[in-house]
Amino acid sequence: MRKLMILTLFFATALTNTTIAEDLNTLSAEEIMKRVDDRYTGDTSLSEAQLILIDKRDRKRIRNLKLFGIEKDDVEKSMIFFMSPSDVKGTGYMSFDWENESREDDSWLYLPALQKIQRVAGSEESGFFMGSDFSYADINGIDYEDFNYELINSSEIVDGHDCWVIKSIPKNEDVIKKTGYLESTSWVRKDIFFSVKSIINVKKGKRVKYFAAKDIQNIQGIWTAMTLQMVSTHKGKKEHSSVLKITDRVYNTDVDESMFDTQVMQRGI
Repeated sequence: MRKLMILTLFFATALTNTTIAEDLNTLSAEEIMKRVDDRYTGDTSLSEAQLILIDKRDRKRIRNLKLFGIEKDDVEKSMIFFMSPSDVKGTGYMSFDWENESREDDSWLYLPALQKIQRVAGSEESGFFMGSDFSYADINGIDYEDFNYELINSSEIVDGHDCWVIKSIPKNEDVIKKTGYLESTSWVRKDIFFSVKSIINVKKGKRVKYFAAKDIQNIQGIWTAMTLQMVSTHKGKKEHSSVLKITDRVYNTDVDESMFDTQVMQRGI
């Protein structure tokens, strides 16, 4: 998949051996981000997680989720089910990320209260996902080819790890409309080619979002961020934040492709 997952549904990158004879300082911003984009995230994945919504008074609402993913040669499919609490139980979200760039990606949202499947249009991807600070574009993934890249700093330490600092700039207005983002600055760990934090300038409302990937673990040979945080600010003040906390993750396990279907979304699991 040629996707640059800002959060990726499954938030992982391949275990990368940088001890080989290579001068990392010779890599361009495009080459670095291409390696981030080319990471192996497993043929399948099965996860349990909590989505924690936090308002400006630090009041929390917790949603319990199950996530499924499968990657084929031509498409990457993902499904999210909301298991609790009762006001969101049964909600489902499914997305298909097609390898063929000429084919528009597909995504659907099922809301039990309406008992109806809603297709999420490309123009709606900049909207908030289920009341969180993550957008549909964050969840679905952002195309690597849609951005120009600039190396801002060749070395900056984040949580004890040396990182590149890279700015991503949308190539055209269509990309800005789809993502809702004017530009972003990311810190990429040199040892594993993993984006550990980003500062994102949002077009609507001139807001700024802060993303952080934390508790990074090597699970079955795949680097995985077990906690992802997105904080929305306006004029320097925090408005809202969201934390996606992975409580269990298994890669390359048995995931039935037949479950990625709108009828399954309505039935639930």
